[in-house]
Amino acid sequence: MPGPSPDGRSYLLDNSPNSFTLTPGFLTPYPNGLFALGGNDFIVGSSDAEIISGDDGNDRLLGGGNSDTLFGGVGNDLLNGGASSDILFGDSGSDTLQGGRGDDALSGGAGSDVLVGDAGKDTLTGGLGSDIFVLRSDSAVSDPAAADMITDFNSFVDSIGLTDNLTEADLILEEISLAPGISNTLIKIRGSGAILGLVANASPQDLADTFISASTVLGNQLSQARDLGVLSGTQTIADSVSNARPDDLYRFTMQANSDFKLTVSGLTADVDVALIKDINGDNSIDFTDIIASSQESGLSPESIDINGLTAGTYYVRIYQFQGTTNFTLNLSATPATVSANNLSNLQGFDTRFGFGLVNAAAAVAASQGSPTFPDVPDLGGDEWGRDLIKAPEVWAKGLTGDGIVVAVIDSGIDYNHPDLTGNIWSNAGETGVDASGRNKASNGVDDDGNGFVDDFRGWDFVNGDNDPIDDNSHGTHISGLVAAKRDGVGITGTAPTAKIMPLKILNRAGVGRIRDEINAINYAVANGAKVINVSLGGQQLNNDELNAIRAAEAKGIMVISAAGNDARPQVDYPARFADEVGIAVGAVSRNGLFADFSNRAGAEALNYFVAPGGDGGRADSGDVYSTVPLSQPGIPYRYFAGTSMAVPHVAGVIALMLQANPNLTPAQIKRILAETANRAV
Repeated sequence: MPGPSPDGRSYLLDNSPNSFTLTPGFLTPYPNGLFALGGNDFIVGSSDAEIISGDDGNDRLLGGGNSDTLFGGVGNDLLNGGASSDILFGDSGSDTLQGGRGDDALSGGAGSDVLVGDAGKDTLTGGLGSDIFVLRSDSAVSDPAAADMITDFNSFVDSIGLTDNLTEADLILEEISLAPGISNTLIKIRGSGAILGLVANASPQDLADTFISASTVLGNQLSQARDLGVLSGTQTIADSVSNARPDDLYRFTMQANSDFKLTVSGLTADVDVALIKDINGDNSIDFTDIIASSQESGLSPESIDINGLTAGTYYVRIYQFQGTTNFTLNLSATPATVSANNLSNLQGFDTRFGFGLVNAAAAVAASQGSPTFPDVPDLGGDEWGRDLIKAPEVWAKGLTGDGIVVAVIDSGIDYNHPDLTGNIWSNAGETGVDASGRNKASNGVDDDGNGFVDDFRGWDFVNGDNDPIDDNSHGTHISGLVAAKRDGVGITGTAPTAKIMPLKILNRAGVGRIRDEINAINYAVANGAKVINVSLGGQQLNNDELNAIRAAEAKGIMVISAAGNDARPQVDYPARFADEVGIAVGAVSRNGLFADFSNRAGAEALNYFVAPGGDGGRADSGDVYSTVPLSQPGIPYRYFAGTSMAVPHVAGVIALMLQANPNLTPAQIKRILAETANRAV
C-alpha cells in the first residue's frame, strides 16, 4: 500500500500501475521525494519543487509548476519537467525527456533516448546509446547565450531532430570557439538567422548528415488517440484497460462552445480520467495540457462536467489505477448556456489566457463610443506594465480615474506613502466636526451610522479598528499599481487620480479569513466603491463569498480577483466565480507572454483576462515595480511578481472606463474588455 518509507524521508507507492497527482504540500514531510516503485506509473507533480522517481516500469512523470528533479529509473520512461527550471535523469532504458518551460538540465543516461529542448535554455546530455536531440524551432532564440546546448554529441550514433519540416538544407552551421582549441557549432535557421542550439565539442563537419525529422520520435502519445470525430451530441464507447494496455486515448472536436459532460462507468477496477488539450501542439501530454481530471476512488464512476467548454480539439485519457476492467465512456456536448454576465458566446477564448491582455486605449475609447486612442511614446523602464496595457494613451485624453473609488481588499495601505497621499479615500460621514465640535474621525462615534466607528479612511477587519495600516507590504504594492500619483517620482498607477479605499483583511504574515473578505466587500459596496480589487485567493469554495460578489455586481460594482500563482489549469476562488460574476485576472511577463506561474483560464469559458504580473524569477526589472510601506528599509519601492500585481492593472483600467462613461454596467464592462483585448499573448 502507498505510504511513507520506514525512515519517514520518502513517500512510496507500490508495484502496481499507479496514477498519482500530487497536491501542494504533499511531499513537504518527505525530503527524499516520491518513489513510484514497480509498475507503469503516471505521476503528475504539483506547484511545489518536488523530487519524483519512477523506479521500475515504463513511467510517465510530469513535473508541474516549479523546479523539479525527475528520475526515470529502469524502463522506457517519459519525463516532462513542466514549468520552471528542472533536472531530468532518464537512467536506464530508452527514455523521452522533455524539459518543458524553464532552463532545464536533461540527462538521458544509458539507452537510446530522445531529449527535447523546449522553451528556455536547456542543457542536453544524451549519455550512452544512440540518442536523438530535438531542437524545436518554436524555441529558437537570437542570443547564443540563451540557446539550448548539446554537450556530448556522438556523430557516429546520435542524431539531431528538427521540427516544422526543417531539413539540413534549411540550416546554417556556424563554427564558433568558446575556449581555445575547442570547436563548437551554432545551428541557425537559414531564412531567419534564429538559433536552434549549440553543439559543444563538434565541428560543422561532424554534424553533416545527422539531421532527421523529429516527427517520428516527438510526441507520439496523442497522435495515437482514437479519433471520435465531431462531438455535437452524445457518443458512447465501450473499451477496457489492463496491465498490457494501461491507458486509452480518444480525440474529439467541438465546432462550437458547448456544455460538455463525460462519464466513465461500469467499472470492476479503479481507473482515472483526464481531459486534455494539446496547447503547444507537440502531440504529447504536458502538465499544462491537463485541463480537467477525475480521480474517484474504488469503483465509483468518473465524471467531468464543464459548462461553456470552448470550441476546439480535445483528448480524453482513461488510465488504469489498479487492475483490469471494462468500462463505458459517455461523452456529450450541447449548445452552451449563456448568461448575460458570461462571455462564452464570444470567439477567441483561450484555455491559458482567456480573452487576452487588457487594452486600456481600446477599452476606454469604446466605453465612450470613440475610435481607439492613438499610440503615445512609452514611459519605459519600470513603468513597462502601464505601457503594455496602453494606459498612457488614455491619460493623454485627460482620463486618469477622477471620481472613481477603488476598494483594495488586502493587507492594508501605507497611507503616508508620498506616492499615495492625496489618493486615499475619505469617508465624508466621518470627517469634519460633530455637533459638539469634536473631530468626527476620532470622536468614538459612528457618525454616519454604517456600523463602523471613526472609519474615516476605511477599516481594519483583522484587528477590528479604523487604522488599515499595512504591516505586510502587499496591499501598498497593489495600491500603487492602481493609483500612484503621476508626479514623476517612483511609479504612476494605472488610474493615477482614482481614490483608494483601504480595507485590511490580511495580517502581517499575509494570511486572512474569508469572512473578513466578505465583510470588506459588503463595506465597499455600502460606502461608494465602484471597483473592488481582490489580489488574493485560495482553493476553498464559499457560497457566502459568491453571494457577496453577486450582491456587489447587482449594484453595478466590479469585483476583480487574482487567478493564482500555482500554474494550475484553473483559477483560485473567488476568481473562479467569474463564470458568473466578477473578473479573473492572470499574468503576463514583460515581453507580453503568458507567465509560467499563472493559473490558466481553464476549459470553461469565464471572464478571464491577463495583465502585467512579471516573470516570477529574481526580484528585478522583469517583475512589477511599485510602492511599499515607508517602514521598509531603503527607498519605498520594490519588485514583486504574481497575478496579484496583474489585478490592479485591470482594476485601474475599469476605473478609467467608468470615468469615461459612468453609466457602464458590469456586463458592458466585461464585453468591452473582451472585445478589445489583445489575444496575441
